[in-house]
Amino acid sequence: MAGTLQEYAQAVHDIISVNRDAEQGFRGAANAARDPAMKQMFAQYAAQRAAFAVELQTAVKRLGFDTTDPQGVGGMLHASWMSLKAMVTGHDLHGILVETERGEDWALKTYRVAMSKTLTPEIAAIVERQFAEIQAAHDRIRLLRDTTAPPPDEPVRTTPAPGNSNPEGNEPSSGI
Repeated sequence: MAGTLQEYAQAVHDIISVNRDAEQGFRGAANAARDPAMKQMFAQYAAQRAAFAVELQTAVKRLGFDTTDPQGVGGMLHASWMSLKAMVTGHDLHGILVETERGEDWALKTYRVAMSKTLTPEIAAIVERQFAEIQAAHDRIRLLRDTTAPPPDEPVRTTPAPGNSNPEGNEPSSGI
């Protein structure tokens, strides 16, 4: 049973940690974004992830266990990276969304691992609800990422332009 308790504790700790990281990551995205609506969305997600971490810590304490409160160091590094990248790219919204989606991918993976462990019914219910909300945020961010993607490069023309029988665009040789 000790292995199960240890796995349970590690899974809960990992979820709290990934939420603290996401909180910091979304704060960085809010700071990097220029669009007011995007700033607000990222700030809301940061607050949501902070609340998720507190909710889990509170639930674990009600069960008689103490939890650590990871400070989201990984998220702070990710936020710093987004801020630096935003300065270099001119606060490119698509790039910010790519980075936040990457963070959401990590959060979903962490939640899936935790849900594969034996959790108490109370903790399992919280984890499953939070997972659904993170999945919805991930899907929203992915949709925004896709709609802000730069257009693909123009394809190389392989057929002649109208009125030009030479696909290379060179003048036809006169045969002389």
